[in-house]
Amino acid sequence: MMIKVDYIAGMLAQRTFGTVVYGKKQPSANPTGGQSMFKNSIRTRLMALVLLASVIPSAISVTFSYLYTKESVTEQSVKQNTKLLTLGEAKLSSYFSGMNQRAMSLYSGINVPSSFYTTLLTSKSLQDVPPGSAVPDNRAVISTQLSNLFLSDRNTFQIHLYVRAAQQSNLLRGGYFRREANTRYALDEHLEGTYRPYIEVTHIEHQYGIRSGFPNLKPGIEPVFTAHFPIYKTPSSDVLADLSIDYRLAELEGIVKSMYNSDTERLYVLNDQGQALFASDPDWIAKPVKAGWSQLPGNSGSGHFTWKKDGFKGIVMYRHIEDPLFKGSIIKLVPYEDLYEDARVITRFNTGIGILFLLVGGISAVLISIGFTRPIKKLISFTQKVQIGQLDAHMDVEREDEFGLLTRKITGMTRTINDLILNEYKLELANKTNQLKALQAQVNPHFLYNALQSIASLSLRFNAPKVYDLIYSLGSMMRYSMNTERTQVPLRDEIEHVQNYVILQTERFGEENLRLDVDAEEEALDVEVPKMILQPIVENIFKHGFADGIQGGVISIRCALDGQGRLMLAVKDNGKGIEPERLEAILAGLTESGRTEREEIGLYNVLARLRLQMSSEAQMFLSDNGDSGVTVTLLIPLDSI
Repeated sequence: MMIKVDYIAGMLAQRTFGTVVYGKKQPSANPTGGQSMFKNSIRTRLMALVLLASVIPSAISVTFSYLYTKESVTEQSVKQNTKLLTLGEAKLSSYFSGMNQRAMSLYSGINVPSSFYTTLLTSKSLQDVPPGSAVPDNRAVISTQLSNLFLSDRNTFQIHLYVRAAQQSNLLRGGYFRREANTRYALDEHLEGTYRPYIEVTHIEHQYGIRSGFPNLKPGIEPVFTAHFPIYKTPSSDVLADLSIDYRLAELEGIVKSMYNSDTERLYVLNDQGQALFASDPDWIAKPVKAGWSQLPGNSGSGHFTWKKDGFKGIVMYRHIEDPLFKGSIIKLVPYEDLYEDARVITRFNTGIGILFLLVGGISAVLISIGFTRPIKKLISFTQKVQIGQLDAHMDVEREDEFGLLTRKITGMTRTINDLILNEYKLELANKTNQLKALQAQVNPHFLYNALQSIASLSLRFNAPKVYDLIYSLGSMMRYSMNTERTQVPLRDEIEHVQNYVILQTERFGEENLRLDVDAEEEALDVEVPKMILQPIVENIFKHGFADGIQGGVISIRCALDGQGRLMLAVKDNGKGIEPERLEAILAGLTESGRTEREEIGLYNVLARLRLQMSSEAQMFLSDNGDSGVTVTLLIPLDSI
């Protein structure tokens, strides 16, 4: 007699100090023996032995090794990052010096007539020009000089020149030059109270107050940093014009990214006011850096300190930048998680050695456990009795450790199994009774089928062949569906069943309004398929395709074997078709196994039976015919049958 495995597994998974039988919790034989069992536990003894023999010395070794490695890795990381920041500071200074040199080239024609410098020197405001005097047009000179300066650096975004005497803005942007009188323009004073070249930290570009637009160029999008240069009236300190050059961030980012690992580390380039020329954080542009670590200690050229606030734990390394254009600091944040990765690797290695000691301790534990194998022999003797059918066998339990608990559980399990066997006999008797009732229930359909046969014969006697055909089709459908001995039939039988179904529908709607066309290859008709896979599809046509009435309706069934060893069944109609949204919903429903309350349940059942009985690779496709109707296609691989 078969015992229900799930139920027995549930019996074996009972709680430690109680036995669950038929939903009730029975008290343990020794409810107060938990503390005593722990003291006498084999596991407790073996754990103590392994702890003394291997875990303690191994843990001490791993701890000291980890601490030493941490210190060594920290020192090495500080040295390496100091070199990186020094090299990065040198690159940035060289980059800024190049900007300054290009700006100084504007003084090259200081004594040359019609030069850029002479043009600035002779510029005047329109208000200062006497009436009737001609104002020289210096537009070409200024635009040419700005274009040359623009092309000298591929990262230049735009150049603005403000001529103070003429109160005039000149802007070169994207190859376009604009000039306007700009009385609104006022250059910010230098942060130190004097006016000298300096770099304005990264911001979103603007047009310096110029109102004219530029074709296909929308302002306020590109992030840039700006180098501001005063053009002096040499040798005095008077300023003739203010030059501002906006640079894209590409080259700056290339220099900065060589100094840190973007996956784990963070880096900032800040001016003396704590404003960011570059930051590794996302969305950093135009946002001040207010974290405590940005307040660097002392005035030394470089250094480092630890930090455990503001959401960061690690080492902060920095180096000051002293350049004519930019004064600030490079700050690099190295988290402990990345810094001590090597230390953790060494720790894992030492842990592996500790596991080796555990294995040695395990071998020792096995030797000790030999002394506890005596109760196992008693359990073997008991299980042999159970094996030969003595389920009511009993064994006395004297121990309070795991062996004693196991013995009590096994004896309780055998009693449970004995009870289950008795219940199984009762269930078998009930099952036989149900089978008898099911056999009796089959009498009525057979009686109905025989009665239909008698009526059909009577219709022939009264010269009504049409009635005979209809009754014959109905009887054939009943016989086909009532035959439960065969779950799979030749495809020709399935098609014949559909033809009988359509014959009855034809009588309902009229032969002039409904026609069934079958195009089947002979080899395909011999393929065994599950019963009732075509009739539900055809029935859906009457429910949905011809729901509004039939006039000139045609149903086509095509059966063939393709070149890939698959059986192809296509059912096509010329009904009202289906909306794209509904078609998409049905296709989605076919992919979900739980959609049992939708209209496509018949289609899903067909597909599920094909995948269960023929091939898991069976497929069903629905497509709209375009002009009218829907085509349902089944592709059934035959190689796995």
